[in-house]
Amino acid sequence: PSLVGEIFTGILLGPNLASYVPSPISFVMLGEIGLILLVIEAGIDIDLTTLKLIGSRGMLIAIVGSVLPIGIALVIAIALDPTNIQSAIAAGACFGPTSLGIAMNILRQA
Repeated sequence: PSLVGEIFTGILLGPNLASYVPSPISFVMLGEIGLILLVIEAGIDIDLTTLKLIGSRGMLIAIVGSVLPIGIALVIAIALDPTNIQSAIAAGACFGPTSLGIAMNILRQA
């Protein structure tokens, strides 16, 4: 899928390997703007009639799809450094929007 290619391209062109990106801070800002637009697009794409048909099963899948990545990241971060709870919460919070982006990309390709 294209998502895997996008991830590898980011790793290769990022500051850790090729250092091709001239100003990483501006790319972080662009990423945050892109995330905001992704969440807005997800809200616009929701069809209420389909949501009513899916019902509680869809809500359960959506909640698990958002909460599970946050919980997994939180547990891993606490296991790595049990003394730094704030960093663990931040790591967990980073995985919630990421799961939304991956899910939307996969659903578009399906």
